[in-house]
Amino acid sequence: MATWNKYVSIGEPAMTYKGVGNAIKAAFQKNPKALAILEDMQFPEIEWFTDNMFDRMIECGIAEQNGAVVAAALASEGFVPVLNNFLFASMSRAYNQIRQSILVDRFNVKFISREGVWGEVGVSHATVEGIGSLRNLPNLVIMNPADIVEAEKATEAMMQYIGPAMVRVELSPTPLRIFTDDYPFDIGKAYSLRDGKDATIIATGYMVTEAIKAVDLLEKEGLDVGVLNVCTWKPLDEEAIIAAAKATGAIVTAENCSDINGLGDAVASVLCENWPTPLVKVGVEDEFGQSGLITPERDELMEHFALSAADLAVSVKECIKKKERFAATRA
Repeated sequence: MATWNKYVSIGEPAMTYKGVGNAIKAAFQKNPKALAILEDMQFPEIEWFTDNMFDRMIECGIAEQNGAVVAAALASEGFVPVLNNFLFASMSRAYNQIRQSILVDRFNVKFISREGVWGEVGVSHATVEGIGSLRNLPNLVIMNPADIVEAEKATEAMMQYIGPAMVRVELSPTPLRIFTDDYPFDIGKAYSLRDGKDATIIATGYMVTEAIKAVDLLEKEGLDVGVLNVCTWKPLDEEAIIAAAKATGAIVTAENCSDINGLGDAVASVLCENWPTPLVKVGVEDEFGQSGLITPERDELMEHFALSAADLAVSVKECIKKKERFAATRA
């Protein structure tokens, strides 16, 4: 089995949404200005909020544009609105309101947004393009936690941060518990789960779990592969990306969303400008999300989109071959 760096202790699967809920409860208990903005969707720890914070919940219904403007207005009066929705709704239905009413004035609005290749919800809700569409907007911090521990710490950091910020949550498949409770999370900092010699997988969100599994598969073939966890998409930890490229000379990005304007493209931009390195992107390739069956034995969507650990291992070996060809041209 592969060895891992400090603060990494691989455990049983646990839902990231639970970690978000824990942090939100704590934040609302500390800050009486925090308000929950609902858009006909269940808020984290909804039963606790209904029993204890009912007067701090505002239901806007299926009216995402209205929800964004309500959040902006409340933030302008010193409240801290937490907007809970599907990311497709923020990206497609309320893009203008988020841009004009929240981000331009940098109002202190928080987003808990669900997205990714998961479950049987159908193409309308299983969006993969949302985070890439919002990544180019100024003044917005974007985070995609890898496990329940990081989800709680990222949400806590989001609530303490002054300004617009988003935590993207993938509801399924359920990731492994990866980090120890004393894992030191900081907005804008990537964390190396393990160092490697042959290649580095730069992963985000649920795909960190698949990267961990891929490392074990590749180790059996004699390959030493590192894993860099990127929770914060914006601001991106460019120094950590460059360091990984210098250490292994081969980079594979892994994301549970579109690889167009996603993490892979962000990493590619950093490498092109600072340290040209062979790169392979693993993500959803120019296709809408789909509905699929997820069981303990099989995940139809991960197979369909080639996002499994086995697929990731193939991409790593492909990237190592690229590195060898790249080295040969320079010899």
